[in-house]
Amino acid sequence: MEPLRASRARDLAGAGPEPANRIIDPSPLLGSWVNFDAASRGLSRVVVTSPGAGGGMTVRTFGACSPAPVDWGEVAGSPFADGVTLSAAVGFTAFYDLGGMTVMLASYLNKRLLVVDAYTRFHDGSGRAAYFARDHFHLP
Repeated sequence: MEPLRASRARDLAGAGPEPANRIIDPSPLLGSWVNFDAASRGLSRVVVTSPGAGGGMTVRTFGACSPAPVDWGEVAGSPFADGVTLSAAVGFTAFYDLGGMTVMLASYLNKRLLVVDAYTRFHDGSGRAAYFARDHFHLP
């Protein structure tokens, strides 16, 4: 069986030469995003920065907690464009290992909102089920 070269029309590069390693511009995602729901029990803030040229990005996430948000720290993020020939980022993934749990963040822009899906797995022997949560963020 031959491997798939494309699974959707948007996977096709189209006519014309393509750069070997297209750099995705993370600038549409940059900023300190605040959860619309101040009472959220998920994430309270997501800060996306770019360390410089080259399309890289970093993500710093804060979990909602009382009396103060919990800083998960900063990790590398992977930006994604809306098609194989485009270069503006419309989403990113980031992975956290928080000791007894791992969290994969998958995000995307929806109009001027940042939607962040968090997939959490526990590996601390607690028996807690893996779960999914979604939060919506805006730039203040």
